[in-house]
Amino acid sequence: MRKRNSSEKARFLSRRPFTVLFSGGKDSLAALLWVLDNVRHDNWDVLYIEVTGNTHQLCNKYVHKIVRDLGLEERFIHAKREDLDFFECVKKWGVPLLGIYRWCMWHFKIKVVQKYSHLTQVTGIKKSDSYHRRNVKPIDVVRATKFITVNPILEWSTGEVIDFIKEHGVRLNPCYDLIGHSGNCVFCPYHNKKQIVLTLQDPEWRARILGALQYAKGRLSRKIARRWMKLAKQSVLVVRA
Repeated sequence: MRKRNSSEKARFLSRRPFTVLFSGGKDSLAALLWVLDNVRHDNWDVLYIEVTGNTHQLCNKYVHKIVRDLGLEERFIHAKREDLDFFECVKKWGVPLLGIYRWCMWHFKIKVVQKYSHLTQVTGIKKSDSYHRRNVKPIDVVRATKFITVNPILEWSTGEVIDFIKEHGVRLNPCYDLIGHSGNCVFCPYHNKKQIVLTLQDPEWRARILGALQYAKGRLSRKIARRWMKLAKQSVLVVRA
């Protein structure tokens, strides 16, 4: 199954320039490694977007190391908004909410992607990660942006992703051990309990996040803020995965 689907997507990519969207997370890493295994032309690049004020420096360092190790420096783009800071935006607009007002995706990701990406993009999204991705196709068109996305690991499990990365001898982002996630978005309203508690162990991030959450607006935003503030009082030792 994986081999057949790979051939179809590889043929599609072989006929056009494209951009691999690499966040530093395990899924986008697997997608990048898949491209290296399956695409033979050189008319593609790698785009890493730092969320200004909300990306861990370890994530930035890790991404640059992976790019160097894979010999991709000449096709690598590290981009970010220079005119906005994520936590200042939280104070102004409130907590970003999926399906309601996810301003972080629009202002810090999509606008940057529109500036630097080819029309065709390779992503690391998986159906198993979100109910909202159930209708995504291996080769799809994003209605809001008109980008064409190729999603090589769409049907993979997390275990398959980890095994694939191990097969290539590549290390995972150290932020997974430190804060439970990739660190591309240190604060995310959809982090799980363990990720929240681990993230808030860092005094600098704790102050930045809890300070901004004082400005949460609306019922759902205030509910998320209360959850983070409650978990700020807990120790890692009481967290269950």
